[in-house]
Parts: sequence; structure tokens; C-alpha cells
Amino acid sequence: MKEQFKYRLLSQKMFCRYCRSVTEHGIYAKERYSTYGGMAPRIPLLCICGVCDTLLVAFSQEFYFCRQIKGEYAKVYGYNRIMPGNWVYFKGDSKPGVVKSCFQTSNKEILEVSYDGGSPQRLECPKVNVTVEEAPQGYRLLPAQSPCTLIGDHVFHVLRNMFGVSVGLVNDGVKDKLAVLLEDGTILFITLPALYQNESNEKLVEQVRGKLNQVLPEDAKKVTVEVGQGIVYLSGLSKNLLTRRTLRACAEGVMKVRGCVDSLKVVTDGITSDQDLAERLYGVIENSGYYLFDMSVKVENLKADIRLHCLDNNIPKDLEKRLAQVPSLQDMNFTMIPVVTDSLENSWQCKEMEQDLATNSITKNAFVRITYLRGKYLIEGRVHSLLQKQVVLFSVLKTVKTTAIENRLRVLT
Repeated sequence: MKEQFKYRLLSQKMFCRYCRSVTEHGIYAKERYSTYGGMAPRIPLLCICGVCDTLLVAFSQEFYFCRQIKGEYAKVYGYNRIMPGNWVYFKGDSKPGVVKSCFQTSNKEILEVSYDGGSPQRLECPKVNVTVEEAPQGYRLLPAQSPCTLIGDHVFHVLRNMFGVSVGLVNDGVKDKLAVLLEDGTILFITLPALYQNESNEKLVEQVRGKLNQVLPEDAKKVTVEVGQGIVYLSGLSKNLLTRRTLRACAEGVMKVRGCVDSLKVVTDGITSDQDLAERLYGVIENSGYYLFDMSVKVENLKADIRLHCLDNNIPKDLEKRLAQVPSLQDMNFTMIPVVTDSLENSWQCKEMEQDLATNSITKNAFVRITYLRGKYLIEGRVHSLLQKQVVLFSVLKTVKTTAIENRLRVLT
């Protein structure tokens, strides 16, 4: 499995079940991602202990850097800066409240706080100047918030009156638990409520297998399903990338599945090269019937990185699915950027040049897209000879009377 997760994202303190202690873990992904601004959920991550190399699979939605955060963080009075709208917790209280307003005097801070949606209560507190916040976002209050606590979250244990940090999700052979490193060095294991316990491996295998057989009965015969601690591992063959993605989505959609590690392989003919595949993908894009431009298709080891622009009033919603059905394509990163139609300059001139080339006896069997972008004319598409490429270029030069031209025409042989 280690060879599938090539890209190191960051280092994170986590509990290692073999070291029986909290150690630095390297967090790896199958693709290049940035945690800046948050990661999308459902991305499998491999966590490797820096001491003993023990492997642990987790998912992006289980870490603090995921975009989709579950639950609320509470600011602890005296340790965070407080603003209206924040949840605030005072040490010794039984619950937090929502700050409705706050203002200061020379020696006091006066807050109006609502508890359980009731009328605001006026609280006069000693003024505290917080210059450095350990957790600017706030804290998870334990044990009440253990089900929504993410790995790396700062926490405050209400019963023990201690701060700490969440360091992982573990299983003791019977129950799933949240591992927390407290400020005094104690490692605490909090049993998660029954609703948040993982389903048994046997039951989850049965449910996932049933879902796959229901949605894609023929393709499911070629897939092996394994489960461990709520994680589904798929291996086997799929006829194309769209089928592979559908199988993975089916597995992820089953209740109590934490995520899916997809090791499925798309069947190939054994002779398709990266260049052949790139040309097939360009063909799907150019024959889609939509106005697409500023296109980039890069293929390496039959994995494609596709980036293109479209008009905001004519977005091809099915294009990614059509590309995913191209034979031999193993994986794909697809980015489509809508552009405001009225923002394109010289659009009529570009269309007239395209029409002239489409009726030209030399270039009529070529596909040419001309767009004016970033102060220059961009020529894209496919031609069948160097002569056609030169004719297209000279035709554009003759019309626009400028050398600010980027020629990306591909010559098909």
C-alpha cells in the first residue's frame, strides 16, 4: 500500500498502537494536495509512524484541516479572544453559551451570553488580555464533543479541567475510541457513543457487496471487497474510469463507511501510449459540441490532468463523465473554469476566422479554435499536416495584423 501514497502532505502527532505512545506521523496522499484552505472530504491518507513505520489509514474528513468541519468550537474565557457569535465556555460551568454582545470597561469585560437559546444573561468578568492564542479557532469540549472531534483538534476536558490535543481514532478490540494527549502528558482514551461505533467487518462487507451488486451487477463480479474498522478496500478490475468511480461512490455511500481505499485497475489494451490517450481525450473535448478553449491535456502513466475553460452560459455538465469513459484512462484530475461570455474580447472576429478556415479547401477537415485571451490570440485544435498549420497561422496573421499569437495547433500524423 505504501507505494500508492507517494506524496507527503505534512507531519502530525498521532497515537501509534505499536509504540503505545504519541509520535510524529508522516501524512501521505495518492495525489498532490495542499492543506492550505482545507482539503475536500473522503480523500484517503496514509499515516506512517516516524519511529516504527507502522501504517494507519485515515481520511481527510477525520482531520482538522478538512473543509467540512463537524460541530462547533468553543472559545474558553481567558484563553481566547471573544467576539459576538462565538460559543464561549467558562471553566467550571456545565455548558457553553453563545455570545450575543461584548464590551469592555477599564477593568471588566461585560458579555451577554445566551444558554440553550434562552434570553441573554449579562456576565461581568475580570478583564483578561489574551495576546497569544494556542487555539484561535477554539476548543472541542470533552467528553461531550468526542464524536465530532477531529485529529489535531485542540480540546478542553471539562471534567479534568485540562487542555490537550486529539491524536487519533483507535480500537481496543472491542470499542472505537478517541485518543487525546492532555497537557500533563496523559494519554486518554474516550469511548465513542454507540451511534459512532464502526460496524462489524462482516456486516459491512455484506452491505457493500449488496450495494455493488445492485448498482453494477456485472462489474461487481470483478471486484474484491475487504473491510477493516469501517474502511472499505476495493481491488480488482473495472472496464473504465467512470465505472471505477461509480464503484467507489457506491461503497462510500453505505452507512457507517468511513471511506474507501480504491485499488481498482482500469483494463487496458496494453498498447495505448500516453500520447495516444491524450489525443483521444482531446478528441472528446473538441467534438463535445461546446465552446471550450485554453485547453491543456497532460497524460503520464495513463493518468490525465485536464484543464480547460468554457462559457458561463454554456457549461458542459456531462463532459467529465464522457472523458472518464475513454478506454485505458486510469485516473483523471479535471478542472473546468467558466468565463463570463461578455468578457471575451474580439469574439466575433475570432468566430469569423474560424468559419473562414472551416470553408477553406485546404483546412476544411481541420478543427481550429481561436480565442483572444490575455492580450493575444490563442489558436488551438488539430490539423493533419504542417501545411495546414502554416495556412491557419498565415490566415490569422493576415486578419489580426499582430504577432501576439500563440499557436497550439496539434499536427496529427
